[in-house]
Amino acid sequence: MNAPAFTPDQVAAIVREVLRRIRADLQPAVATPPAAPAALVLPAAQAAAGPIAAAGVFQLAEKLVSAASLATIPAGTKTVMLRHDALITPSGRDAARAAGCTLLRTAKGAQATPGSAPASRPFFVAAAECPGDSAARTAGLVRLLPGAQQLPATGLTDVVASLGLHLTRDGGRGILLAGRPHVAVALANRSAGVRAVTARDTTTLLGAAQECAANLLVIAPRDFSASSLERIGVTLASRDPGPAPAELAPPAAAGCACSGPKADAPACSCTTHHH
Repeated sequence: MNAPAFTPDQVAAIVREVLRRIRADLQPAVATPPAAPAALVLPAAQAAAGPIAAAGVFQLAEKLVSAASLATIPAGTKTVMLRHDALITPSGRDAARAAGCTLLRTAKGAQATPGSAPASRPFFVAAAECPGDSAARTAGLVRLLPGAQQLPATGLTDVVASLGLHLTRDGGRGILLAGRPHVAVALANRSAGVRAVTARDTTTLLGAAQECAANLLVIAPRDFSASSLERIGVTLASRDPGPAPAELAPPAAAGCACSGPKADAPACSCTTHHH
């Protein structure tokens, strides 16, 4: 039995009807914006990341932020909110810059506020009497830490004096790369506003810094790799040192131990000036 033949007009009518039904099926999806997904399916590296707080803002829960961390963030992200103790590698900063993203840390114990940068103190990087070429190490730290300033490399005494002035006056923190770290610490701690420590490994150094509320870390470059220096720099810059232990507080100005000059006595030999 032969199938009935369709005229050209009938074929055209069938095609129009099919197209009309397709448009009708698609119309609700076009007219009604899709509901926000209940959860984002993220790679394992980002499984702990928080939800998107606003358009173009993404919260990243990883502590170590590298180029791989930022490779799969949602398209259109303009601001990436990081945990307060996040460590940002140079490759991570380069990847964020290439993607046009701003990296912001949240304050410890506080919620992130998109569009506002956390307050930071001045940070200084210097080198003195380092064997070999320390310029690359200091330059790497300056690039890694936003707003960091590099002090001129001169003699140890001059560099330590300059650091002491900046840390005391500006309330900043700093790292000094030194070939003789113990001498540098002794010199630095002569300044009332400086609390300097040194050590030969990252864990001990950061522990000493926290115990003493140190604002200056003195490091022998020969004892640390480039990545260890970066970790130390990021940790010091992002950590609030808090108040100094009571034992390290500057001593109160003491008066003269004697009872003052007398008319019939020789001049007092103490260093206090009597008025």
